[in-house]
Amino acid sequence: MAAMRNATLELLERANVPSGQALALAQAIELEVASQRDAMVSRSDFLDLRGEFHTELAPLKADVTQLKADVTQLKADVAQLKADVVQLKADVVQLKADVAQLKADVVQLKADIADIRKELVQLRQEMYEWKSEIRVELHAVKAELVRWVFTVMLGQTAVLLGGGYFIVSRFMG
Repeated sequence: MAAMRNATLELLERANVPSGQALALAQAIELEVASQRDAMVSRSDFLDLRGEFHTELAPLKADVTQLKADVTQLKADVAQLKADVVQLKADVVQLKADVAQLKADVVQLKADIADIRKELVQLRQEMYEWKSEIRVELHAVKAELVRWVFTVMLGQTAVLLGGGYFIVSRFMG
């Protein structure tokens, strides 16, 4: 403090301030500085605060590091979700195309079934016509067969009678 007072006095004397006033001013400054000394922060106070800050900041730094890791993971998850959404959109487009194709196939199948039904009705009609024709032909064949059977029976009877007459006439007479 004494070095400060001497330096202050020298400055005031060089400024042509009378020595009594210079001494009074130096004492006033010294008293003011001394009264403010308790309110002033010293280097040791800064070092103490620095140590406290480092102690308090260490967990915060760890939290920030963890938050950065979490944010990085979230970004990766969001990127994966975006990729999944893009894939889902592509799948939905493909499904829509498949459904449209299935609808077209169903329409085609319905048309094919309708054609088959028409063909079945036509085939049934043709079968009924064939059945009638077959019956007529069967009756004709049946009548022809009956005629042949009677003709063969007559022929056989004639042969038997001729053979019997021959046997009887040759061995009996």
